[in-house]
Amino acid sequence: MSAQQRFLGSKYFSESKVIGLYYPILNEVQTFQIMSQAVLNLKTVCLPTIVDEQISFFKYDPTKSLKVGKYGIMEPETSSENMNHLLDIVITPGVVFDVTGNRIGYGKGYYDKFFNSIGFQNMTLVGLGYDFQLILEKIICNDQDVKMNTLISEKRMINVN
Repeated sequence: MSAQQRFLGSKYFSESKVIGLYYPILNEVQTFQIMSQAVLNLKTVCLPTIVDEQISFFKYDPTKSLKVGKYGIMEPETSSENMNHLLDIVITPGVVFDVTGNRIGYGKGYYDKFFNSIGFQNMTLVGLGYDFQLILEKIICNDQDVKMNTLISEKRMINVN
């Protein structure tokens, strides 16, 4: 079972209405199946866009083209609806996750800054990765780092809290 399939079969997908999703780059877990199933299930899909060195989530419209954004990541136009405060779940990429929900991203802190700026307590944060990215050793974090609530790989789902 892929990480995408594991997420799609979970309560996190069935109970969500507005999903923040990343557009995969490099060797990240693909999210296209989640994106298409969410649209088919009439859920609102949002993708991050980097604006003034911060990410904001904008509504994805499958009838419109995405543009190439910073770092070559595909993103919606910022003229679409900003959904930051309507997200009920955000699926987050990472380089590595520990089993207590800590993550290391690509080093710019975009997701942590975003979560801290909008207040993440009312949304579910899901780290999506391959099983080899989930480690037992605790990642050293600082006060600005935000833990994931759940980690999902092709082999397992870990509910952190």
